[in-house]
Amino acid sequence: MYFITGILIILALQTNLFSQSWVTLGTGANGDVNALTVYNNELIVAGTFTVAGGQLVNHIARWNGTSWQPLGLGTNDDIYALALYSNFLVAAGRFTTAGGVSCNKIAFWNGSSWNTTGGTVNGIINALGIMGSALIVGGTFTNINGMNTLRIARWQNAWQQIGSGFDGDVNALAMYNSMMYAGGIFNIADSLPAKKIARWDGSRWATLGVGMDDGGVFSMRVFSSSLYVGGTFTSIGGSLTNRIARWNGTSWAPVGAGFSGGVYALHSLGSNIYAGGDFDFANFQPASKIAVYNGSTWNALGSGIGGSSPKVHAIFSYLGDIIVGGHFTLAGGQSVNNIANWKLTVGITPLSSEIPVNYKLLQNYPNPFNPETQIRFDLPKTEFVNLSVYDSKGELVKILVNQIVNAGEYKTEFSSEGLTSGVYFYRIISGSYSETKKMVLVK
Repeated sequence: MYFITGILIILALQTNLFSQSWVTLGTGANGDVNALTVYNNELIVAGTFTVAGGQLVNHIARWNGTSWQPLGLGTNDDIYALALYSNFLVAAGRFTTAGGVSCNKIAFWNGSSWNTTGGTVNGIINALGIMGSALIVGGTFTNINGMNTLRIARWQNAWQQIGSGFDGDVNALAMYNSMMYAGGIFNIADSLPAKKIARWDGSRWATLGVGMDDGGVFSMRVFSSSLYVGGTFTSIGGSLTNRIARWNGTSWAPVGAGFSGGVYALHSLGSNIYAGGDFDFANFQPASKIAVYNGSTWNALGSGIGGSSPKVHAIFSYLGDIIVGGHFTLAGGQSVNNIANWKLTVGITPLSSEIPVNYKLLQNYPNPFNPETQIRFDLPKTEFVNLSVYDSKGELVKILVNQIVNAGEYKTEFSSEGLTSGVYFYRIISGSYSETKKMVLVK
């Protein structure tokens, strides 16, 4: 028995206890999830749904890691985009009221109430972006407050034009190399040819090479010093790209063999970029509606997303995990409602073959920290361990360990992704032992 135990300890020392899996966010939402972001340390979810976690929320809700809550009275119609601007949460879409206040297609949430920009928008807002101190909006509209805006405009205490606009819808906005990029289904920008994508150089919109040959652009994300662009296009300048490509500032390049269907969401976390849409294959390998790229290859996230006509609309990260929203009822084969968490469980690494005499929770290092810190703990016997991080209000921020762990000395990493500067606490519970320590995040 002791021999077997010794072998198990040796094997454990060679293995980082790391697992990835799909998990639910409560009972999810009763309609499509179109947009995701993080505001005031909570996940903000918006779309066509009216109920989340069994509560009436009206198209927008917040998830704190354990439960769903509304944002005031929500909106009276669908939301397609979210952004953070000047300490506000901005929501945009097709609605005309937010919290009972007249907010035509766009509204600002200050943490307790909804506020209007005073704008009258004659179409839908599909995308939001931040350029310096200005909020950029793109969509199907052609007029705001009687001003000719042709599918793009900027807000900076008042509505303004930004160039002469586009001849087709704007679906995505992103900042790259200090310039604003707009993608959509247009062919003309500022009266000049610009197929599906253009950039604002400070005075006008300009094309990126020859642009896309077909389809449209629906998502953009900066990753590894390039702008990654996803959509329904299949080629650029006659070269196959299969719905995803990257722009390095001067030229286009494919990203592997691409996808079998459209790419409607892109998000990066650490050394990976995630793509979601309605595809079944990534780089000729099975990947149901979502895949991850590590800089060289595409891989599936488990058995992916499923259901009746499933489609991923949005991807974001929260508490170090990947959150996926869209139109689907299955994630990893289990029942979900339009939103799911791809859990990147933090690994715990054994440090030696010595069995400690006492329980111990060590001070994290470094402390203060940014963006990551290491937490060590000792276990004198095999037990179920819960190691969690809480904010200064005592609210749960992240579960680092929640499993049976063999006796030994261990370390784990904590990332501050999505968190603000401040004091946090980490607590370990193992059997009758519990201990709490303080750590400081400085950004």
